[in-house]
Amino acid sequence: MHTFLHTRVTRVAASLAVVSAFAVAPMAAQAADTDATGTLAAGSLTNVAPVIAPFNATLTGLTQTVDTKVGASSVTDATGSGAGYSITVAASAPTVGGVPAAAGTGSTLTLTPVAATAAAGNPAAVGPVATTGAQALSAVATTVANAAVGSGQGKWDFAADAGAVSSLAVVIPGDARAGAYSSTLTYTTAPPAA
Repeated sequence: MHTFLHTRVTRVAASLAVVSAFAVAPMAAQAADTDATGTLAAGSLTNVAPVIAPFNATLTGLTQTVDTKVGASSVTDATGSGAGYSITVAASAPTVGGVPAAAGTGSTLTLTPVAATAAAGNPAAVGPVATTGAQALSAVATTVANAAVGSGQGKWDFAADAGAVSSLAVVIPGDARAGAYSSTLTYTTAPPAA
């Protein structure tokens, strides 16, 4: 019985020695690296044209200017190129009552561009710069904002007119016909203006 007890005590002591050896010798920390990789595909260069508020005018026999509000608009450069862009606006020849307007009616639409602000979530610091002053609109596109190379990435918002501000002026000649006035404004994004 003494041998059995001695063998058992030896085994318990050996087991405790093995366990305590692990407890005494700390395990070294291990590090492993892995790469996070992916592909960023180019998006597009887009814009959202504003809504133009309808206006009313009573003909007086004299040339008059009617101001109307321009809604919010935006431009998004998701190309990832940093190439820059310009925003241009062209106005179609106006019609009154569905008939081409009298000479002079359409050539005097003017738009005063507003400054852009970065949309929420766009960390870019430099956006498109609005052209200064009122811009005469015609069938030939006029630049109203420009983002130089390396600027204007992400989404940029142009605020809607508020309060007394009305960014679009329509000159109605004294000899205009009565009827529904219409001219289409086309907003385009293109390579940056020189």
